[in-house]
Amino acid sequence: MRRGFTTGQIHRKSTNASWVGEDESPTTIVRRDKFEPKNLFSIFFKSNGPVLIHDVDEGKTIDHNYFIENCLKPVVKEIWKQRKSAGTKGIKLLQDNARPHIHSDVINYLTEEDIIIMSHLPYSPDLAPCDYWLNDYIKRNLTDQSDE
Repeated sequence: MRRGFTTGQIHRKSTNASWVGEDESPTTIVRRDKFEPKNLFSIFFKSNGPVLIHDVDEGKTIDHNYFIENCLKPVVKEIWKQRKSAGTKGIKLLQDNARPHIHSDVINYLTEEDIIIMSHLPYSPDLAPCDYWLNDYIKRNLTDQSDE
């Protein structure tokens, strides 16, 4: 029996390559349809858990107005509501530099609400801690949900 390195299919991505033992079959690579609908969520969380998980409607583009009305206002309302019992003295917001996040209307709204905007360096993996745990957390919690 031969042992070795296989890609499963010739001319495919090298990231799909894997080691295969003597009596093992190559792993199956599951691919989604290129045009299959995807779900987009805006997730806001504090150190003790999520504050808001907003499901963005299919085909909806998030501009600064949508971001303020559907994301920021509900988050700010919820945090101010929790603030008294949690003993929070102020709110600091760390977000990336996406266009809707840095629009002047968004900055003005956050300033009016006395929210401190923490600057985010572009392309800084150190400031994106949720990349390391949030996706796994969501996958674990969505597996129990029924498809509608």
